[in-house]
Amino acid sequence: MKSEKTGSIRKFIGQPILKEKGVVPRREGLWFALGVAGQNVSCGLVGWFYYFCTDVAYYDMAVIGIVLTIARIWDAVNDPLMGMIIDRHRFKNGEKLRPWLKIAPIAAGFMAMLMFIKPRFANDSAWIQGVFIAIVYLIYDMAFTVQDVSMWGMTSVMSPVSEERGRIVQWGRIGATVGSWLPGLISVFISVANKFGVSEKILFAVLGIVMGMGGMLVSMTSSFAKERLLSVPEQGGVGLRDNLNDLFKNRTVMLILLGSILSGFALTVPTVYFFKYKVSLDIFGFHMDGLTVSFIFGIVSGLPGTLAMLVAPWLAKKVGGMKNILVLSCVCAIAVRFICFAVGYEGNKIIIIALLLALASIPSGVTGIAMTSLFGDSIDYMEWKTGRRAEAITFAAQTFASKIVGAINNGVSTFLLVLLKYSAADYDAGLPLSPIFDKWIWPLFILGPVVGSVLNLIPILFIKYPKSLKEQVERELKERRANEAEATEETAVNS
Repeated sequence: MKSEKTGSIRKFIGQPILKEKGVVPRREGLWFALGVAGQNVSCGLVGWFYYFCTDVAYYDMAVIGIVLTIARIWDAVNDPLMGMIIDRHRFKNGEKLRPWLKIAPIAAGFMAMLMFIKPRFANDSAWIQGVFIAIVYLIYDMAFTVQDVSMWGMTSVMSPVSEERGRIVQWGRIGATVGSWLPGLISVFISVANKFGVSEKILFAVLGIVMGMGGMLVSMTSSFAKERLLSVPEQGGVGLRDNLNDLFKNRTVMLILLGSILSGFALTVPTVYFFKYKVSLDIFGFHMDGLTVSFIFGIVSGLPGTLAMLVAPWLAKKVGGMKNILVLSCVCAIAVRFICFAVGYEGNKIIIIALLLALASIPSGVTGIAMTSLFGDSIDYMEWKTGRRAEAITFAAQTFASKIVGAINNGVSTFLLVLLKYSAADYDAGLPLSPIFDKWIWPLFILGPVVGSVLNLIPILFIKYPKSLKEQVERELKERRANEAEATEETAVNS
């Protein structure tokens, strides 16, 4: 009869008791996807924070640009540190990721709610406001980082089977897209609120509660997923240097992250600034303002990409793997945007632009699945090479890259808006926008992202992880895990 100690060790090691063809029930994948959707509802609202600062709260633009850029850079640098802490820590049940999914969302949701409330200070100087923004944003982002790293790290430990991990990533990315639909309605909410005399300050305060806090509470359902690939911490723990070395030696991750960071140098501004001031549409006897058009434009141009997620594994096989999905996405984005610029946007041509970008969205809609799947494969490869799994530091590095991109985008956007002499306060006071804004906003909107796509493509071309090596890694890891579990069990029985 097996001892209790033996059973607990087998449960802790986890791998040998798993079936080869897959172990994750569909309901578990759906709960995980719902959690990701909730996170993206909140995250999508936070994506409007820059607009809230410039067009609703009327914070000083120079201060906002400096404060948010510095805050995002610091927060990005902090992400790998958070990842190392998560990798080195184990909860009493042996898990290192799932428990965080019950804790971090509460803090992140509360801060997301505070972001969209402009407080009154006794000394209401621009820099006092900037300090408030920095504090709230940093606390939000630190809590969000812990959740995000743990959430996407779960995709690599819910199953030892790479094909099933791909399906889990697929569920998660579909959930992320569904979660982004509600924030996509914010432009419509603004348009409707204006027509009914509801101020944007009140609107965003309500959205902060419903979407900011509410979305994060929904995201806690991701904790219903199970952490199956539990790893025994090394004697004495893994040093910081080892943790970082594991990350920097992961060539696939480093190249993907480099491409992502370089893509942040796209010379563009947020979509809302183009649609709000330059677009309107008269169709079938209806007149739509730019914000309403922006919402419909987002649906039309993004729908094919959303549907492509449903067939991501099939599409990857057709084009030769997940790496080629990333390559195809960059190439299509570059080509289609040049065509769009030649077509123009005046009158009803914006419909043609939406349809053209819809074609480009097919490969780009699958890039999230492709990147996360490649990350999972690379974590297996590093375990094969070093004997250690580093899910948290790997996905923290992804969060790090996305925040560096956000910081760069924020800095570039602010710099461009200053050059364009943009002032929301002047426009709301009845003054016209500057001639330079009118001239350059369209080229920046449609061609600016081309710069990012070209820079992103270069590192991706150097990714090398052939199918033969992937199969060898999976096969040998399976044998190694089984041998380690048997040896551990035998030691426990003898003792």
